Amino acid sequence: MRLDRALDRFDGDLARRNCSPRSRRDYFWHLRRLFEHLPPEDPRTSDLTQDVIRDCLDQWADASPSTRYKVDAIFRSFCKWLYFNDLAERNPMDKLPRPKRTHPDDVPLRALSGADVRKLFDGCETWRELLCLSTLAYFGSRRGAVSKLRRRHLDLERGWITFYEKGAKVIDKPIPHAYLEIVREAIAHDVIGDDPDAYVIPMLRAQRRKGDRDDRVIWRLVKTIGRRVGIETHPHALRHAFSVRFLEQHPGEVEALQRLLGHSKIETTQRYWRAMERQRLMERVRDLTWETRFESIAVEAPSGLEPLYEALQASA
Repeated sequence: MRLDRALDRFDGDLARRNCSPRSRRDYFWHLRRLFEHLPPEDPRTSDLTQDVIRDCLDQWADASPSTRYKVDAIFRSFCKWLYFNDLAERNPMDKLPRPKRTHPDDVPLRALSGADVRKLFDGCETWRELLCLSTLAYFGSRRGAVSKLRRRHLDLERGWITFYEKGAKVIDKPIPHAYLEIVREAIAHDVIGDDPDAYVIPMLRAQRRKGDRDDRVIWRLVKTIGRRVGIETHPHALRHAFSVRFLEQHPGEVEALQRLLGHSKIETTQRYWRAMERQRLMERVRDLTWETRFESIAVEAPSGLEPLYEALQASA
């Protein structure tokens, strides 16, 4: 089969597996790079050999470990699809080693502190910014789900809200009392209209295309607030901040956090708890002392620090 035709069919299968349009574009963009390593005229799936795949993957040799792992996973998914659909005699990636993936515990959590989040709230200047920030901070949802949130997804009588997360997940969450007050005030000021299709985070101008809007609107709002108050942040950092804050107020309730975040595996959620535990355990180093006197130690003070050393010795 021609390679372009195979890519089209693969894209169709991704759509039937509820893969988002953005993820499908990402898959397609990476896989199109295969054409650079195949005959220029009418490349076919039978031309995909192990050497061709390796040469293509080498384009990302200097990328970050997470990027290399992601690209490798995209190519493996496509090659496996070719083999299962009898479009290749064998999977050309069967004998290619996988790139080393950074362990989740070794990836630092860029969570904002409680003071940072409060500073962001203080920096909001419009209802639009306040609704965006509060929705992220009180629910920990991804920016795509927050961008899709509409008036009909709010059940103010029961105090529940519905988010449409990635992977076609639909998650109903109870509304925190503080957020409920913000939304009611926004409705009272006609910021959120009665139209069931009205976005909870309002649009600046009328939407021209059909369907849900581009979720980068949420990214831009958070970045704008962050620049205003001098905090480098993004929507996913607020998801981390929500997780840490929840565990601080409800220690050990990882399973509840898993449901709120929509994680399929509890091991993913436990990462936040482990990070907090590591920080708590390392705090014990603060009272470390050698129980010595400075005057009994023959230390040559580095250049420029002689006055400091003299002061320390005098106080010892």
